[in-house]
Amino acid sequence: MFTTLAHVRIADADRFLQVFASHGLQARQAHGSLGASAFLKAEDSGTAIVLIDWADRESFEGFLADPSVRDTMRSGGALEPPSFTFMTRTGVFPA
Repeated sequence: MFTTLAHVRIADADRFLQVFASHGLQARQAHGSLGASAFLKAEDSGTAIVLIDWADRESFEGFLADPSVRDTMRSGGALEPPSFTFMTRTGVFPA
């Protein structure tokens, strides 16, 4: 599994979440996403933080290379391209 953490500046949180849950979901699934979580910074609702699990790095790179993904991000109110951090999940722990 390959995981990305993205920070993206957004114009409107409701619009971002609506597109992320619909057109964004379709785009992620088409490129091998295994699931995603979206967060808004508590002190800055103009910044979304997204954690996405991918089948592998190639799936993520295919997602980024797809021109329709850029259009979907823009329609969701992304003000600029997201910045990505590559993550390795090292554990999941109960509360």
